[in-house]
Amino acid sequence: MTGAEPRQPGLVSVVIPAYNAAAYVAQAVDSVLAQDYPQVEVIVVNDGSRDDTLDVLRGYGDRIRVIDQANAGPPRARNAGLAAVRGEFVAFLDADDVWLPTKLSAQVAHLRAHADVGTVFTRWHVWPADADGVFRLPAVSPVPFEGAPLVAEHSGWMYSRLLLECHLLTTTVLLRTSLVDAIGGFDVDLFNGDDYDFWLRASREARIDQLDVVGAWYRVVPGSVSRKPRPVNFERVVIEKALSRWGLADDKAGTVMDARVARDRIDRLAVQFAYEHLALGDPALAWGSYAEVLRHRPWRVKLWPAATQALAKRVFG
Repeated sequence: MTGAEPRQPGLVSVVIPAYNAAAYVAQAVDSVLAQDYPQVEVIVVNDGSRDDTLDVLRGYGDRIRVIDQANAGPPRARNAGLAAVRGEFVAFLDADDVWLPTKLSAQVAHLRAHADVGTVFTRWHVWPADADGVFRLPAVSPVPFEGAPLVAEHSGWMYSRLLLECHLLTTTVLLRTSLVDAIGGFDVDLFNGDDYDFWLRASREARIDQLDVVGAWYRVVPGSVSRKPRPVNFERVVIEKALSRWGLADDKAGTVMDARVARDRIDRLAVQFAYEHLALGDPALAWGSYAEVLRHRPWRVKLWPAATQALAKRVFG
């Protein structure tokens, strides 16, 4: 985003990255078009899909804007969408998720009522397929138009709390476009975790609030990118990058994280990464992560059996 173009007041620009999403993307787009908030533009980035995604999108005609590009991954797809936004506000929706119809109205009302808030998100409903493999929408109460209560522990100056856990689900977020102009786009070097890094950067600039209402259905799709072990511990990379850049202090909140708490967080991520790769990935990566933790915490005896198993698989296959 250049930040040079004037933004249309009140307009919400919705960015939907889509890759091989023909089975679900129409439901996502329809949930945006069904919002009771009147000022919405839909920008769908077809990220080199090899299925019928582009044909599905073309069926909407001028009701949506489609950016068709070669496959470049989620961060670049979102950035392509951001470069095209014209609205005062911007929201993200994954192509396999769905919004409730009053989500945007509630979020825009909150941002208009709180000038110090840059980002607002909602709760979400985890949406698995039924036993027959069909995704049927669960019954969830609509989001109140305005006056929705906050989730206090996930609202305010959030930097320190985000270091401990990424509380935001991207598909539930609405933020001011001016904030995006200030922090820049998604980090294209992060195939996973680019959204986490984005929210950490946003948390340094303005308050983040969570409305205590369900605004979206998060579809649990087997084999999705977020559910596969990756060769890089991206979540750890994001946290270490933030600590290197800003340290342990959240000046706006007036808090400083204990260094031991940060170390525990990094160690937990290393153990989780090791466990995932021991079960489904690369035993050499698993062994490396276990060994790193055990070098400075050898008394964690419960890790030794798994570490030994990872080493044996690495050596003997």
